[in-house]
Parts: sequence; structure tokens; C-alpha cells
Amino acid sequence: MKIIHNKPKIREKLQKMGVENLTNEELLIILLGSGTPSMPVKKLARKILHQFPLNKIHLQSIEKLTNISGIGFAHATKILASIELGKRNSSPSLEKIMSPTSVIPHLHKIRHKTKEHTMCLYLNARSELIHTEIIALGGLNYTLLEPKDVLEPTLTLPATAFILSHNHPSGNTKPSLADKKSTEQLLKASQLLGVKFLDHIIITKQAYFSFKEAGLLKN
Repeated sequence: MKIIHNKPKIREKLQKMGVENLTNEELLIILLGSGTPSMPVKKLARKILHQFPLNKIHLQSIEKLTNISGIGFAHATKILASIELGKRNSSPSLEKIMSPTSVIPHLHKIRHKTKEHTMCLYLNARSELIHTEIIALGGLNYTLLEPKDVLEPTLTLPATAFILSHNHPSGNTKPSLADKKSTEQLLKASQLLGVKFLDHIIITKQAYFSFKEAGLLKN
């Protein structure tokens, strides 16, 4: 199959005017490098930007990108790799979460609440904290916390692991039967998705309880 290559005039524009003066379409054309007889690279770049807004491309999987006619595995991996490089260069360094004690400072929003709040911390593949979210209010049981409430954000962030936490306003860190059952249910659901459930921490004003440290959470 004959490959249709990128026109050199875009590269010349980059050389003369600087990369910052290229349009999004031109940058994508350079990144893709080539198209096919049925899908020239310019048309392919335009199609990608039409289907996915620029600020949403990083949320797409390889599978979603390759669903676009003309985008193969090589093109999809180039796009995602280039976006990741840009993110790593521009984003401030993220905090690594390595133990329950490194989680506690992030739970200040809920530890002093007079009603139970359930919070989730989401991590990437490098164990870096990328997002925190309060996902339930009033308690931790089957009616107030569903696995999908915890797991849905892992699909869009994207996150590869999470830590669950909720407060006990009573000051007693001992997990209830409902706490244990909900943890077991969430562990099973996370295993089906291939997402790591790292810990469940019960927090109070003065202390905490870690399911992982107590041997009650085993992946």
C-alpha cells in the first residue's frame, strides 16, 4: 500500500515561524507523519480533531482512537505518548501515596465532619495522587455507597488504583459489619475492572483504622 506523506511546507513553517505558530491541525499532521491513499494525513488530522476536542483526546483509549478510519495502532500510540510527554513536562510533580500515613493529610475535609462522609483518592500507575472526591454522604452501607460510584471515575481520569476513606463521627475507628461488607463488595467489583483497591481507611478526629494494615484487604 502506498503511504501518503506529510507535505514538507508545514515543517518549513515550523522552522521559519516556530512551533508555537502552527495550528492544532498542523501539529497533528506532523505528529501523524503520514496517511493512506484513502485517507490523506490532512484529512485524517481534521477528522480526529472533529471527533475529539483537543482537551479530550488524552482521555481516549487506544481502542477508541483506532475506531477512527485511518488510525492504526501506531498512530494511536504516537498521539497518546506525545500527550503524556506534554503532561509530564507542564504538570507540577504529583505526590506519591505509599502508606496510610501519607493518606491522612488528604482526609482533613472529612475527619471533623459530624455526619459520615465517604471520600475516594485516585492514583495513577506511578502511585501518584491525581484526584480526590467525596462520593457519598451520611454513612457507608449498601444503600448509600455503590461500587459504580467509586469505580466510574477510574475510567475517565484515568486511574489505576484508589483508596477509600470515610469518617466515624463517634470517634470509634472500629469498622462496622456494614463497613466490612461494603469493602468486600467493592473489592470484588474492582478486581473485575482490573483496578487496584489499595486501602480503606476509617478516620476520626484523633485516630485512623487501615483495612490494609489490619489484614482485612487483600488484592
